[in-house]
Amino acid sequence: MARGPGDTEMGEASAGTAGTANATNNNSLPCADAAADAATTAAPSVDFRCTHALSGHTKAVAAVKFSPDGRLLASGSADRTVALWDVASGARVNTLAGHACGVSDVAWNPNGRYLATAADDNSLKLWDAETGACLRTLTGHTNYVFCCNFDGAGGHLLASGSFDETLRLWDVRSGRCLREVPAHSDPVTSAAFSYDGSMVVTSSLDGLIRLWDTQTGHCLKTLFDRDSPPVSFAAFTPNAKYVLCNTLDGRAKLWDYAAGRTRRTYSGGHVNNQFCISSGFLSGGSSSSNGDLGCSMVVTGSEDGALVAYDINTGRVVGRGAPAAAEGAAAGAAAGEGGAGGAGGHSAAVLSVNVHPTAPLVATGGHHPDNSVRVWAASRVAAAAEPVPGA
Repeated sequence: MARGPGDTEMGEASAGTAGTANATNNNSLPCADAAADAATTAAPSVDFRCTHALSGHTKAVAAVKFSPDGRLLASGSADRTVALWDVASGARVNTLAGHACGVSDVAWNPNGRYLATAADDNSLKLWDAETGACLRTLTGHTNYVFCCNFDGAGGHLLASGSFDETLRLWDVRSGRCLREVPAHSDPVTSAAFSYDGSMVVTSSLDGLIRLWDTQTGHCLKTLFDRDSPPVSFAAFTPNAKYVLCNTLDGRAKLWDYAAGRTRRTYSGGHVNNQFCISSGFLSGGSSSSNGDLGCSMVVTGSEDGALVAYDINTGRVVGRGAPAAAEGAAAGAAAGEGGAGGAGGHSAAVLSVNVHPTAPLVATGGHHPDNSVRVWAASRVAAAAEPVPGA
């Protein structure tokens, strides 16, 4: 298993230990199971139209991230490079090269001046987004660095997760590792801050989700399912009240971490049994990065090449960006670098999903041999809603 087919090759995940974890309760809400059953037949209420099919990477695209102002899109690939794209035109405006192995993740600092990258060469790099210059290389991890994220409050902290099973917190101004946390018993697949920077959530192939106090490094909560499927992604909702996770049993789940139970399960619309696929939150006009929940849908990738949207409240499938037909994929490859060549879906698994900060746009990255970045415009998006009313 891996996010992509580059230099990273994961072993089989082992079941997590119970520890201080909280048992889940998928039946806590009457509509949870019904929503999952209805997912495959729900009428779509959002349309996804591919506006740009961006080519140029020669291996799988493991990460896509919009800049905070939404003007640029960064894509990290197993080909060892990061591409910067102009969102409006689809033009490739810069290429960041310097890692010795494939790039697994990218992250923007809050003001968009800097970019961090995580790679299979066991390092992270900090880049000047305008000039493309590498400013600093962060070393210390002893295995693949799989994920990274800046804190949204000040942007001075960077969290990284690795196959060495640790979470590290870095001071990006000095490049010093402030804290090394033995976080899991298997590779760490995601590390993300709450919007105010006070907490970090990590996920792992050991089947556990853990919440950490940023200042002390203490574990605040451990979440796990009864069958402990490997957890491939986790992130806080914009208001940090819930945690969304993806598991390698074809499900995404919304956790009420304070109560220690899942509130919603999203399944039936996407396939996810092999790769670490990221997800995002989409609202009536944008994603949200502040204290307001501001999201009505969960959007995730699928191993069949689709982009899938679920209603965050009901768990029903409400939209789908369809994968490309074989002939459409060939046309896209022939179109060359940049532009809107192909103008359809992916021809291989969608590994990465990211939502634009202010517009109803979603970016996706494709597995080899697709190797493309797609930008999708969402229309007929419902207004933002508070998930799990009354929870």
